[in-house]
Amino acid sequence: MKKFVKSLVSTMLIGSMLFSFAGCSVKFDAVKAKDFKKALEDAMDIDDDDYSDYDWDDSRNIWYYHKDIRIDYYQFDDADDAYDYFEDLYDEWEDTLDDGDFDGKHKEKFKDDATSGYILLNGESDNDDFYEGDIYGGIYFVDDIIIIAVCRSDKQKDMDKIDALLDAIGYSHL
Repeated sequence: MKKFVKSLVSTMLIGSMLFSFAGCSVKFDAVKAKDFKKALEDAMDIDDDDYSDYDWDDSRNIWYYHKDIRIDYYQFDDADDAYDYFEDLYDEWEDTLDDGDFDGKHKEKFKDDATSGYILLNGESDNDDFYEGDIYGGIYFVDDIIIIAVCRSDKQKDMDKIDALLDAIGYSHL
């Protein structure tokens, strides 16, 4: 009986550790433009005339800027262009960290296979090349899509709007 109890407790501990590690990962998939617009309208409680949608030469951009909230959806014609854009953002982020210009919580990853990455933020930045001031939200890259969903404030109502949008598209946040 003792052996069975030890086995059971050991299995439960290992299972709970694995579950906690799985909960730490950031998961997201590419979001189609129509699904993003629906999430934007529902989560942010806005109409389709409150945001812009434009096809550029090399990308499609859907954006919503209101007071301290910045939402951008980029779908590039070429996944390499999305990679290059995110790499630039990620380099600025690394410079911000290296220079000690960010105070707060963050989580980031840029996969070696160059197909996805993210930067999750909740703090204050002193780097005007990246974002200056309070910053909350995330920057996500997967395949040919980049989504930037941030608020430049520490107001809970702004952070809740960002969380609602990220939840609606199935993206993790801090």
